[in-house]
Amino acid sequence: MLVNSYRKLRVASRQLLGTEPVVLVEKKLLIEFHGNDYCGWSIPVGHLGSNSVVVDVGLGEDISFSRSLIQKYGCTVHGFDPTPRAIHYVKQLADPKVVLHEFGVAAQRGQATFYLPNNDAHVSGSLALASHVGQRAIEVSLITLEDIFKLLGAERINLLKLDIEGAEFDLIDDDHFKDCAGRIDCLCIEFHHRWSNFGKVSTLKAVQRLRELGFRCAWRAKSTNEEFMFVNISSRGVQ
Repeated sequence: MLVNSYRKLRVASRQLLGTEPVVLVEKKLLIEFHGNDYCGWSIPVGHLGSNSVVVDVGLGEDISFSRSLIQKYGCTVHGFDPTPRAIHYVKQLADPKVVLHEFGVAAQRGQATFYLPNNDAHVSGSLALASHVGQRAIEVSLITLEDIFKLLGAERINLLKLDIEGAEFDLIDDDHFKDCAGRIDCLCIEFHHRWSNFGKVSTLKAVQRLRELGFRCAWRAKSTNEEFMFVNISSRGVQ
């Protein structure tokens, strides 16, 4: 409790100083939290069912969010991550409800350089070069959101989670995302404005883009101001 209170005060002070983005919760919904303090999001109450299409992009070594959804709703989660340690972790879990796809998801499909963390204790790599990644790199295969729809044979994605270490900004700005946005009911996302090469302007621009595409913020993590949940207001799947 004390840690969360401190984090909330830190976020508020940065917002007052103008260094932290202010994203308003515009859509009031009954919500429920899934995951843990380090990897968790809220979603609309009763939003999913056993046949829902759930896509988790950016698994890392913590899939508590997906497993909480599976436990409550009995749904299958399609997880995407090209990171070697994440792939090893998910395969070891051998959860039949988590279908692993060893791809990164980005604005453009194809092969790309993927920067691994400099600290061996960390797992998350990035398509974006930053101070904490890049001493080592690998080549990975990338697909687009449009490719995910085709791969899954899905007309809609009921819940899409994106935690892609800075690549979210280019993805949201790309026409592939625009073309798919109307078929996504709920978006859980982590924005990486804390990275010096992005900053608050990148997140504010991405949020404005989401608003233009019919999404409204329905929850934010007050202690971090990094995790957000948006709902598609034109979707019949979210009331």
